[in-house]
Amino acid sequence: MCKHTGWIEILGAGMVHPNVLEMAGFDSSEYSGFAFGMGPDRIAMLKYGIEDIRHFYTNDVRFLDQFKAVEDRGDM
Repeated sequence: MCKHTGWIEILGAGMVHPNVLEMAGFDSSEYSGFAFGMGPDRIAMLKYGIEDIRHFYTNDVRFLDQFKAVEDRGDM
């Protein structure tokens, strides 16, 4: 997760691709877009010592089941 630069991205942001605007019905020559969002997965990685963000997106129940005890304790 960390590239040892002293920084960890938890808020992603970027420009919306013109094709996305066109597909949403906006004229990309007239409008542009900026997208941003919070990454709670990065915060969870720090809290629980998870090394690879891809674990969150594999839908592996074995990975998810280890957090049931945390949920039951009310830590989340």
